[in-house]
Amino acid sequence: MLRDILRETEQVTGVIETVVSHAPDVLILQSFDYDAQNAALSAFQDLLTRGGVHLPFVYAPQSNTGLPTGVDIDGDGRKNGPRDAQGYGRFPGEASIAILSRYPIITNAVQTYTDALWSKAAPETDLTPLLPTNAISIQRLPSVAAVAVPIEKGGTRFWILTHHATPPVFDGPEDRNGFRNADENRFWLSLREGGFPSEPYVLAAQMNIDPLRGEGHHHVISEILASPEFADPFAHWPAEDNHTVIYQPPGPGKLRVSYVLPSPDLEITDFGMSRDLPVRKDRSRHRLLWVDIELAR
Repeated sequence: MLRDILRETEQVTGVIETVVSHAPDVLILQSFDYDAQNAALSAFQDLLTRGGVHLPFVYAPQSNTGLPTGVDIDGDGRKNGPRDAQGYGRFPGEASIAILSRYPIITNAVQTYTDALWSKAAPETDLTPLLPTNAISIQRLPSVAAVAVPIEKGGTRFWILTHHATPPVFDGPEDRNGFRNADENRFWLSLREGGFPSEPYVLAAQMNIDPLRGEGHHHVISEILASPEFADPFAHWPAEDNHTVIYQPPGPGKLRVSYVLPSPDLEITDFGMSRDLPVRKDRSRHRLLWVDIELAR
């Protein structure tokens, strides 16, 4: 990824153009490769600054993608394939998450749940038919990462809750990825029901499931969208445009898989999505979602 950013490939410049045209104060990037020195993120940050969007504060969580388990999870006779990792990945940190902000990120107060074990985070799910016996005690729930990141503006703190759930496909009749997707997405709802955090928050996540279309446990995302813990600005968005990605045939077509859900105590003043772009290999097929919120003073 660093090579592509430094070369300013068409895909990179396309993403930069989209971000710059929306001028966000806080930006959550999904499928952004993690490296310990944040070299790729710093290079991306420089391109944004050159385009007039200055986001000086960054945070990138360590990721479960490509992190070896030492177990043959997919049953192909090998223990080090991308599907044997804690989260699918050909190398550690592939397709992780990055947060950039105009306002200070309180990094020493970040709450990290990336190492939460699936068996403990979702004890109601029977993992016996989903995983090899020797993987149940070590399999983490987040396929990428799960973090609550505090940001401070003018003495007021709010939180970004973010994760990237595994797609509920690419498995077998046991529906392992379907169950994992559901449990990853419901994690924040379970945490909120436990009372954290007490300050305003925004759930901004790649949940990888549509409430009605495509595969997955639709009742879980419907439960989240109906929960009093979150406000859904796009609840009444026109049905013909209520998608965040287009998967070309033989894919499922237009789906809503990305979500920005503020806490109910935040005033939503405006919201929207970037326009669909011509589907090309050098462009992201995902749309950018944005929500303007007003913090209480």
